Amino acid sequence: MFRTQNSEIAGLPEMFGEGLTHWNSVSRVLAMHWYHVSVQEFHEGRLITFVHMINDEVRLNDLFTNQSQELIVDDVQVVTPPWMNKSLNWKMEKLMSVSIGFDKNDVVVCLVEVEGGEVYSDTHDRNFDASTLTDLRRIY
Repeated sequence: MFRTQNSEIAGLPEMFGEGLTHWNSVSRVLAMHWYHVSVQEFHEGRLITFVHMINDEVRLNDLFTNQSQELIVDDVQVVTPPWMNKSLNWKMEKLMSVSIGFDKNDVVVCLVEVEGGEVYSDTHDRNFDASTLTDLRRIY
């Protein structure tokens, strides 16, 4: 999940609207993947592009479920840490699909497919085999 420090607040809470607070920076403690989602939302009668930084598949699925004429998902990218994408650096890539299922220990595992066909999993199990997941469900 994302975290903020009070010293990074931009302006005053609700200065930019009821229930809103702006931040100069956010951080993450765990090196886990997250989603960068561009959406178009009607706000005060105008269509405005926003970027949502989404922590997990539950919230990503909620965003897809809540799409309407007032909220349109334009683009979804996944940001993955090196251990997950098998490289030396974090990567942000166009997301093609997201599926979740359960491994042999009944732990939820996420599979993300990116543009280019690579499939990454969020498990640290070195012997992981995606074909052994049960109750596999595609959410995007």
